[in-house]
Amino acid sequence: MKTWLTKHEMSLGRVFKAVTERVRQYPAPLDQLGLSYAAKFDVGQEGSSKNYVCYLLPYWMEDVGELPSETQDKLAIANIFIMLYYFIQDDIMDSSKGEHREKLPLANLFQLDYMAIYRELFPASSPFWNYFDTYVQEWADSVTNEGSRDDFHGDKLRIARKASPVKNASTGTLLLTGQAHFIPEVTAAVELALVTLQMLDDYADWEEDLEEGSYNCLLASIRRKLGLMPADELSVEAIKQQIFVLDHLDAYHEVAAAHHEELIHKPARMEQLYKFHHSLVHNLENIAQEIKEQRKLLISGGFFHFMSKSV
Repeated sequence: MKTWLTKHEMSLGRVFKAVTERVRQYPAPLDQLGLSYAAKFDVGQEGSSKNYVCYLLPYWMEDVGELPSETQDKLAIANIFIMLYYFIQDDIMDSSKGEHREKLPLANLFQLDYMAIYRELFPASSPFWNYFDTYVQEWADSVTNEGSRDDFHGDKLRIARKASPVKNASTGTLLLTGQAHFIPEVTAAVELALVTLQMLDDYADWEEDLEEGSYNCLLASIRRKLGLMPADELSVEAIKQQIFVLDHLDAYHEVAAAHHEELIHKPARMEQLYKFHHSLVHNLENIAQEIKEQRKLLISGGFFHFMSKSV
């Protein structure tokens, strides 16, 4: 059972309702644009993107420091608005034709909402604001430079820093509960989980990332295995050979499993984060095993069809 999720489903319903109510107050037509955009990430909407770390980190932090449920909700609402704000930044940066320009004013309204919550919770003198600035700088560095370096083999935690502003929730909780000494350790734990999450996403997105030239952890690991230089081409056929014939996902999964071993030995016990992370590692393991099982079934005659259709 996904206790890391089911335990907080009522809270999630409450905070997404609060987000929707705030967005409805935006001036037209940004209210409708905002509602439509937010619905794409609403955990209660069928087919929506589920960004569980963003939504649930404020609640998972109760394993380290208890906060009133109202404060947890505020941190969750702020995290949702931050997610929406930065996803618009991603949309605009990934756009070649300016088709997301109309979202720029909406992004600024999202920013007003999360900043209002943080100003309510943290006075100007709070060290929270130094961390806040650091996380924005980490995000900027990560999204700007990920294409020019191999972070998966150089500094994996940089991969997580594309989502650095999410850490406002964990750091904010520790500051509000008087446990600032745990910030470095908890930050590292959250970042490890984010790296593994990105690894799973990168398996799903490798064809799109290859076509677009975007950095991808799985492709980086295959390039390293094949001994390719940055200027060397990596073909679809070579990638499928590694994934579907040579079981490269076994080694890829081992990296995620090593993350889990590191997580569970940290002194700050974050049981819900660990359970979530274990589900990610298990998903990667299942994918690798399913590929092997399908190959056994199809090896007698349909293997070429399997190779051509597998993603």
